[in-house]
Amino acid sequence: MSFLRRISDIAEKIESFLIFVLVFLMVIFSFLQIILRNIFAISIFWFDDFVRHSVLWVGFLAASIVTAHGRHINIDLFSRFFKGASKRLLGVIKNIFSLVISVILLYASLKFISYEREGGEVSLTLKVPVWYLELIFPFAFSMMIFRFFILTLEEILGRKVEEEKKEEKFFV
Repeated sequence: MSFLRRISDIAEKIESFLIFVLVFLMVIFSFLQIILRNIFAISIFWFDDFVRHSVLWVGFLAASIVTAHGRHINIDLFSRFFKGASKRLLGVIKNIFSLVISVILLYASLKFISYEREGGEVSLTLKVPVWYLELIFPFAFSMMIFRFFILTLEEILGRKVEEEKKEEKFFV
């Protein structure tokens, strides 16, 4: 179990670094684009395309990271009414459901990438096939599946519950 968590932690560090680099470049390119347009009346066209795709990458990388910590968006209507083993069972069901949804979305993203690849569209400004830029979809859903699997195992083993108790004490 700790081996899987270590792999997830290493992946998280890589994802965090990519987010840092992409956000940094997005800010720099956006700032330069504003300066170039307003002062010199010119623009670098590929900056806009890069920023647009970077937003997509940052969003999906961040979604993958928050999934690792169980901080993803979830509807938690019933968990406050349950305690102990029944709350853990509810957590296992919730994580398995999320895992299944992620598998469905992975399948859909792979089909989407396949269609995009067959279409052969190339980004006019970045000069790369568009499907390269969309590879974040299957990557992020694969990482979410892996992390939901870890969360499910931790919930079954009761490790996540102990961490939540520590967090509740910290935030209360």
